[in-house]
Amino acid sequence: MAEPDSENEIKVDRRLEGIVVVTLNRPQRRNCLSLALWQELGSLYRSFAEDPTVRSVILTGAGGHFSAGADISEFPKVRATQEQAAHYAETVDEASDAILELPKPTIAVIEGFCVGGGLGLAVAHDFRIADTNALFSIPAARLSIVYGVKETRNLLNIVGLTQAKRLLFSGARVNARKAQHIGLVDQIAEGSALEDGLQLARQLAENAPLSIAGAKLILTQLSQGSSLNKAAVEAAEKRAVESEDYAEAVKAFAEKRKPTFRGR
Repeated sequence: MAEPDSENEIKVDRRLEGIVVVTLNRPQRRNCLSLALWQELGSLYRSFAEDPTVRSVILTGAGGHFSAGADISEFPKVRATQEQAAHYAETVDEASDAILELPKPTIAVIEGFCVGGGLGLAVAHDFRIADTNALFSIPAARLSIVYGVKETRNLLNIVGLTQAKRLLFSGARVNARKAQHIGLVDQIAEGSALEDGLQLARQLAENAPLSIAGAKLILTQLSQGSSLNKAAVEAAEKRAVESEDYAEAVKAFAEKRKPTFRGR
């Protein structure tokens, strides 16, 4: 069932076993991201990391749009000084890190506008599935804003240097087909983007959670350009090979059946 939040600007739906659907719910503002919304997203994804019942997470937006980016109308109150701007950037980074480092598959399902901070939110996810009407852009250069370091790094890892420069320097809008061509989008839905996202989430949720967590840990560290945390990797490997899931997989192979994984 859906979990209510204080202002109902984020909806959390757990109706499907192991799969959580998070919906940005500010349709009248095209799901633009307030500072409070960034804070809540960070807290929410950190809670998913601690919840063994969560196997895959989907993020989407209400009202036909993913997110039109930062809520610029609140900037005079929350981003007027250098100190406020630093706090704002720190909050966005913390939310992005919570998504990027979640040891479970994450999928951004995108309709309509996916702009600025909304695009930064999307590239923090493992996969991006777009509707045919999706539009992508980073208008920072038209607002005299320097796009965040972590969002830029995630973008660079996905589309490469030249395309990242084109998106950041031009601020131009890119449609779904072009986004797929440059690697920004993994899949374009022929029907419902959410249904495609759910199909992928179900597929991933059937596999061994500890294997996925270990692979994601390694890939995230490698993509950040930092030295590999060998102790963390070894701990992940040890946990997987000593798990009940590993024993279940070996037994299922011998019995010629599909294994049932429980993440322990």
